[in-house]
Amino acid sequence: MSTDTSDNRPKLAPAVETLLGSLRRRIHQYIWLEGCAAAVAWLGAAFWITLAADWFFEPPTAVRAMMLAAVAAVFAAVVVRLIGRRIFVPITDGNAATVLERRFPELNDSLLTAVVLGNNPTDTIESDLGLQMLAETCREAESRIETVDLKKVFNPRPLWWHCSAATLLSFSVAFFAVLFPEAFGVWASRTLAMSAKLWPRTTRLEVVGFDDGVRRVARGSDVEVVVRADTRMPVVPETVEIRYQTEGGGRGRATMDRRGQARGPEDRYQEYAHTFRGVLADIRFDVIGGDDRHRDFQIVAVDSPVVSQMTLECELPPYIGRRQAPLPVTGVMQIPMGSRVKVHAAGANKELVGVQVAGLIGDRTLAPQMLDASEIAEDRRGFSYAMKKTLLADTTLLFTLTDTDGIASREPVRLVLTPTPDQPPQVAVRLDGIGTAVTPQARVAVAGRIADDYGIGRVWFERAIDQEEPGKKKIADLPRAPAVYALSDAGLEVRELGLKPGQKLLVRVMAADLCDLDGDPHEAGSERWALDIVTADQLRIMLDARELILRQRFERMLQETAETRDLLARLEFEGEKPSGKNSAQSAAAKKEKAGAEPGDRESGEGEPAADTPERRRDLRILRVQGALTNCRKGAPEVLGVAEEFDDICKQLVNNRIDTEELKNRLHGGIAAPLHEVAEKMFPEFDRRLEELQAALDETPRAPGLRDRALQQVEDILLAMRKVRDRMIELEDFNEAVELLRNIVDMQKKLHEDTQQRHKQKIRDLLKEEPK
Repeated sequence: MSTDTSDNRPKLAPAVETLLGSLRRRIHQYIWLEGCAAAVAWLGAAFWITLAADWFFEPPTAVRAMMLAAVAAVFAAVVVRLIGRRIFVPITDGNAATVLERRFPELNDSLLTAVVLGNNPTDTIESDLGLQMLAETCREAESRIETVDLKKVFNPRPLWWHCSAATLLSFSVAFFAVLFPEAFGVWASRTLAMSAKLWPRTTRLEVVGFDDGVRRVARGSDVEVVVRADTRMPVVPETVEIRYQTEGGGRGRATMDRRGQARGPEDRYQEYAHTFRGVLADIRFDVIGGDDRHRDFQIVAVDSPVVSQMTLECELPPYIGRRQAPLPVTGVMQIPMGSRVKVHAAGANKELVGVQVAGLIGDRTLAPQMLDASEIAEDRRGFSYAMKKTLLADTTLLFTLTDTDGIASREPVRLVLTPTPDQPPQVAVRLDGIGTAVTPQARVAVAGRIADDYGIGRVWFERAIDQEEPGKKKIADLPRAPAVYALSDAGLEVRELGLKPGQKLLVRVMAADLCDLDGDPHEAGSERWALDIVTADQLRIMLDARELILRQRFERMLQETAETRDLLARLEFEGEKPSGKNSAQSAAAKKEKAGAEPGDRESGEGEPAADTPERRRDLRILRVQGALTNCRKGAPEVLGVAEEFDDICKQLVNNRIDTEELKNRLHGGIAAPLHEVAEKMFPEFDRRLEELQAALDETPRAPGLRDRALQQVEDILLAMRKVRDRMIELEDFNEAVELLRNIVDMQKKLHEDTQQRHKQKIRDLLKEEPK
């Protein structure tokens, strides 16, 4: 052992310093070797882990990136933990001596004491004894290190495990790369380069109809997913599974339906299908079959294109002669037949890129056609379509809209057009003042109205004599084509036809419109009237018989009105004293008290019913109601008789057998008064009866209202009796006329007899002449 001459402090022997330096180097070598082996082992293990995960699951790029990031993170952790944290830690002589002292107890702390005291200049040893002891310790440490084996300082098992794992994993990766270079290349491409390249397959699937993995469909529609398996691959899967997730987070899986059975090379693909019903939200799905799988396909539900409004621009046929305002489409549209129709649609919810038109015209199918770009609106929110032909048959148009998403409308926009054929004119015409028999000098008058949907062109009489062919007599030509034409003074002159009594005339009114779609306008006529030609005397006899029947009807009405008056006269109120002014009422009251009125007796007994206030009140109600019923029945009956007499008067005029006296008697003496009774007096009587009915329980007012009603019915009776008297006068007049006719007939007969006698005398004179 050498000593320092300057301060006589003992120093470590070179052998001790060499031993400590060798220990430090070996510690660093151990750290590097163990850390590198662990890192290599992890990379080998990471290769097999990522290879297995990618082989079995083929995760998407994002998952593979996360896996690679995890491998890098673990690798960095291994390097930092096993190398970085240990390699830069300083190892002093004291640290090294401590390690050796713990591993080799036989050093007996001599090495540690020598290193600590010998290498620490701050510790001063002043006594000679201390220096001697330090020198002795240094000598002892030097002598004891000869038995130290540094290999025994290290635990070889961790290093051996790491090196063995690194070696085995490295060689396994190398062997895999040599034996399966294609698979190794796919792994490197997918895991390191993040390529989308797939692993080699024994099965090849193809999802049909998805561009870039996305397919947009109309919301609410059924979506069919079709997958094809290539039959040229070694394996065609028996089943293909679809795994999906909805936008709301719901998950599911289903086995796709197999379509048919592929038959080798002649069938290139085996198809599988699955239908998502009523898709309302986005759906993501994967398809798995055999060893092939396709991921991250998406069905995007979007609104299908629709239009909010549709109008029709109709060009009506020329014969109609007017313009049609645009019609909003509401259900089935009825359009005049022969119109040209143009459809305008607007307010689409999405921009349109195409519109297909198909449909049915009558029994003929309309071939589908795409509208030109010029027929789509500038804002691409509508379109226009003009029918090429006029509308002559039921037409159904189907508009299929396609938007910028490539979505076709879920249901075509349906437009149903029904052509409305032009209707013949509606002829509502009747004979006016003409019966079933007319004289040869008559004028056949008609009245009524003729209507047509688009206008009347002309109106005429059609008449036929006996069995002859019908002829025509113009009534009016109507160049302005009114929709309604009123017949007020139109008539056919019979005397122009030269008819004789005994012949038959058939007449009706005809009308034609302006419709020229079928070539000729539509014609329509009134009912055909068959008129017998009679003499003036025969017609008068017929009218007289009719007048007699009317008088008999009128007499029954007069009797019913008198019964109504009597019904009111029996109306008695509490506390009322009979008045001499109303003797009929007094007699009726006595009759009622005596129980002589049939309606007052009970049905099962002969004795009169008890006279009580309630019974008297019920009788009053029944009598007023009966009077009201008779009043409301009598007014229209009287009006009917008045109109009948008006018609008789018109027939006399139209047949040209009237006289001023006849017209005054029939119209002024009968018809006009009856109109006054029916239209004014009966309504006033009805009003007074209603007032009386409402005040039956008001004793102070009721008698006065009853008397007012009685006064009105008395006035009606008076007026009706005057008319009846005029009817009787007319009968006397008719008898006088009949007598005059007989005198005329006698004169004619006498004249004919005289003529016959003159002729006979002439013949006798001729016979008596000498031969």
